[in-house]
Amino acid sequence: MNANARRFSTSAFRSWGLGVAAAMLAAVPLVLASPRPAEAANSPALRLIKLIPINANMINSFDISWFDRSTGLYYLGDRSNASVDVVDTTGAFTGTPDTLYTQIAGNAFHFAGDTGSTATSGPNGVTASPGGNCVFITDGPSRVVSVNTSNFLAPVSSMSTGGQFRADELAFDPADSLLFVVNNADSPPFATIFNVSPATCALTFQTKILFSEATIGLNATNGAEQPVWDPTTRHFYVSIPELNGPGGGGPVGGVAGFQPFGMFDKFFPITGCQPAGLSVGPNGDLLVGCNTVFDFEANACSAVVPSPSRPNTPAGAPARCPAYANPKTMICNPSKGCSAANGSLVEVDGVGGGDEVWFNSGDGNYYVTASNNPLGPSLGVIKSVTNVLTQILPTLPPTVALPGVHGSGTVHSVAASSLNNHVYVPLPGNTAYTTVQNGILIDDCAAGCIAVFSAE
Repeated sequence: MNANARRFSTSAFRSWGLGVAAAMLAAVPLVLASPRPAEAANSPALRLIKLIPINANMINSFDISWFDRSTGLYYLGDRSNASVDVVDTTGAFTGTPDTLYTQIAGNAFHFAGDTGSTATSGPNGVTASPGGNCVFITDGPSRVVSVNTSNFLAPVSSMSTGGQFRADELAFDPADSLLFVVNNADSPPFATIFNVSPATCALTFQTKILFSEATIGLNATNGAEQPVWDPTTRHFYVSIPELNGPGGGGPVGGVAGFQPFGMFDKFFPITGCQPAGLSVGPNGDLLVGCNTVFDFEANACSAVVPSPSRPNTPAGAPARCPAYANPKTMICNPSKGCSAANGSLVEVDGVGGGDEVWFNSGDGNYYVTASNNPLGPSLGVIKSVTNVLTQILPTLPPTVALPGVHGSGTVHSVAASSLNNHVYVPLPGNTAYTTVQNGILIDDCAAGCIAVFSAE
């Protein structure tokens, strides 16, 4: 760790909430409207309680994480180590809660690893069946793998989605035993649906869906992002960042709905957001994470980390906006039309510019990554009962450039346990976090780690 790097310890997080906004704004060239008093409630507040080291290659590139309630296991697509890191959150497997249990890796899987481009790297997306016996993992180039949790040493299936670039995010429909896999980097982006054997986790091809004007009437010009399965409407929903745009920065995107076996149903437009993360909340709501921050004139702000990032480029240059920034997260209810007019499309101001989002049924909170938030890289907490932002925590990027390594490490992945309400946030290598007890350094995040937050 660089001797001059700032360090944030567990005690530093106890005071973080929406009140941090004023201090952070002083360091960035923009103005953001302050939250209303009703939104400033910050109790109980998350605080950092533990760092889980990976103790392998320095983690500079990772992607989606997933918590499986039935097993208590947390999974992270770790591209730097060409593995899926598995954390035992309850202690049932290791005897110690929140401990690295194993890694799904090795010659049997041949994950692509970190190639220097997210379009070809892997593993990427991870999800599990509700019964906990099947884990599904996407990889580059254009591959999806299924694993039976009775044997983490070898895949059950390794199937191509037929694209040129990586398979990315995915969702599982337990009612019909279907897996919905998105290829975001192909042109046009597309989804592949596989049948899943509930007993063995084996995959067989079902159908392919092109996100194009010719096939479903949608011209997706900046990829396709997180799919989810909504048991309330029995639909797959997919975030589409941009329609009919320039390939990034276009203000019009939305959420596309599909019937279980792939028939396109309806599109719900969302502006000034570029939808990315998607999570099923209570009462049929979908939390929509906005990948891009726009100003109030619908001009896109720059990203915190250049894309594609260059070797020896330090991460963390502040996002800049042409005018006043308007970071936000959206909540959309498809069964009611996702319409602002009837209150089924709600804008939550103050946090945006991230990737993965999560709903935790244990505490009723949404968790929103916001690595490109103009306030600074952040994790937002939104109370689902009121759809109000209640807390913003800093998630600092790496502090110095790493020689010969592309600077792709951003904090863009989150999952929470509904069993203990712990929130898991992967951090890239050289991040300036430590855990200290009674003045003694317990561990740090010099090689990358998984930060554990709790409000209890």
